[in-house]
Amino acid sequence: MRSYLVEKFEEFFKKSPDFCISNGGRFEILGNHTDHNNGLCIAGTCSLAIYASVGIRDDNKICLFSEGFDKTEINLNSLEKLEEEKGENSSLIRGIAYYLAKKGYKIGGLDIYMISTVPLGAGVSSSAAFELLISSSFNYAFNKNNIDTMTLCLASQFAEKEYYGKMCGLLDQIGVAYGGYTYIDFKNTPPFHESLKIDMKDYSFVIVNTGGNHLKMTDLYTQIPNDMYEVAKLTGNKFLRDTTLNEVLKIKNSLTNSQLDRAIHYFSENERVIKAREAIKNNNIDLLISLMNESCESSTKYLQNMMVKGKYLGSPLEACDIIRDASHYTAGVKINGGGFAGSVIALVPNKVLTDVMTACHQKYGENNIHLVSIRNEGPTIF
Repeated sequence: MRSYLVEKFEEFFKKSPDFCISNGGRFEILGNHTDHNNGLCIAGTCSLAIYASVGIRDDNKICLFSEGFDKTEINLNSLEKLEEEKGENSSLIRGIAYYLAKKGYKIGGLDIYMISTVPLGAGVSSSAAFELLISSSFNYAFNKNNIDTMTLCLASQFAEKEYYGKMCGLLDQIGVAYGGYTYIDFKNTPPFHESLKIDMKDYSFVIVNTGGNHLKMTDLYTQIPNDMYEVAKLTGNKFLRDTTLNEVLKIKNSLTNSQLDRAIHYFSENERVIKAREAIKNNNIDLLISLMNESCESSTKYLQNMMVKGKYLGSPLEACDIIRDASHYTAGVKINGGGFAGSVIALVPNKVLTDVMTACHQKYGENNIHLVSIRNEGPTIF
């Protein structure tokens, strides 16, 4: 990989790069739709990754070439948000540079040649992988790696929210930044995080992209945290984390069905994360699989994000059912990300992996099925 990146950099920029860097995507093991209400989550950094060769420039310009996309050029002499950049990679780069500069860190010009094995739409957060690669490149090139990892995460989240224009918590950024398995408690800012280890030699993670289109589902996604915020507000709090299910049940007559159901999911999902944390520490994979399936059931019944109402065919719920059946009910399956469409994550015993892969390939095609492993490091110079 390194020799290819160096060769392509030299071909494109007519000079040698100063370093090569890589960063993985992330998937959600447990904790669906909990982060925005200061809940709990366990994320994993995955082997699908972004790779780049980087050269330091003597000006404040960024020249980025990513295979499969148009070249991006921006000038960092001005770091203010530009409306015309909203939704573009250039806004993420400018936003990260702005945040780091405001914190007193150095920024500067970079030439970047990038390739990615992180598929778009597979729920492994290609945006966060890109953001941490950029922020880590600023760190390595101009700050002698003295910027702590959480600051890089906060810079990346800031850029995505304020410059790119997409609401996001810190789950994605933390999930790609620390490597391995990470338990995250969002009660405080910055969140508490803990690295976890487990022996998965007899199991594999499979990500299935169901191929659904998220573009028309923004309102469905937004309604989930809004329902939870409204429940919290009616209990006199800002977030559900600040109240209890018993307090919520006292006001259930003031709630809509979806508000009550989603609050029930929130509290039960946090309990599952706590149990999963201990399961991982004790290498109890059977319990982890059971908790993933419980999460899927809760997402179906209470969170109601496993499918668009009335559209089971092609939904994440159908994908979970296919995997369960093919694994002879030995796999753990759940939604991976926002839901309604997109991807699911499965933890599959290797003894039934061939059956699962065959069933998924037949339904979704090979390009939408990703056999992934845990990447044990975050952004890495190589």
